[in-house]
Amino acid sequence: MKFLASLALLASAVAASPLASRQDSSSSTFHLKTSGASNDDHNNLYVYAYHTGAGFNDAVLTSDVGTASPAFLNGTNTQFDLGTPFPWGLKPSVQNNYGAWESVQINTGYGSGGFSVNGTDFEWSAASGFGGWLVCDWYHNAPQLFYIYRYTQPTIPSSCSQVDLTAEYVS
Repeated sequence: MKFLASLALLASAVAASPLASRQDSSSSTFHLKTSGASNDDHNNLYVYAYHTGAGFNDAVLTSDVGTASPAFLNGTNTQFDLGTPFPWGLKPSVQNNYGAWESVQINTGYGSGGFSVNGTDFEWSAASGFGGWLVCDWYHNAPQLFYIYRYTQPTIPSSCSQVDLTAEYVS
């Protein structure tokens, strides 16, 4: 019961946050799309939110742009429109287990800061430990998005590919 009360409080607090100023126009909405993978199966995939629990999603990929979750920049936070009255933010997991890469999530709230679109290249802050994007065939029966922790030298498994993420603007 405490969990439900906490979840209701979180939803109320987030819903009370102003959303009208989050986006300047529909031309700033984009889909995140992969390119540059050595494994062709990891190219031309779009990021979408794969539900993993109340308020939690993993960033997973599909070739179907209709399934893709539309995103926009809110300052340096990347937010997704999942059709709810509260924000969903891109949140790379905190690096805390000496891993060479970490998962990327789309969770309730504003997510992490430090994102930018340079031309069409979608990047995260190197100061946050970002060393590139990684796509792996993972346990959701779909490719999953990770980020490489820049202070380690990863050994990339054969089921994974380093990729570029680009912003494909919605017209």
